[in-house]
Amino acid sequence: MGLTGSQHQLLLAIRGHRGPEGPTIGEVADYLLVRHNTAVELVNRTQELGLIERVRDDVDHRVVRLTLTDEGRKRLNALSAEHIEELARLATVVDELIDTLRTA
Repeated sequence: MGLTGSQHQLLLAIRGHRGPEGPTIGEVADYLLVRHNTAVELVNRTQELGLIERVRDDVDHRVVRLTLTDEGRKRLNALSAEHIEELARLATVVDELIDTLRTA
């Protein structure tokens, strides 16, 4: 099953979070520029796919953090590899266009 663009962005936001602990839903909402309730719905749907999980903060047990599951990391790595391949293909096309424009 493919991921939505929002789910992909969520996985990236979790992986890219600074610090050893995962982000909170509020932090993810800020990163993705969405409302908190929208982020909660996105987290719920992505968690149902087994790609992320909620984990209690070690220091403050009232805080819930988000982490990638092994499957979430695998899916994100696969998508990143596909995007890198696509960018490499596009780079060739852009180089050809630049060469064409220079000789025109």
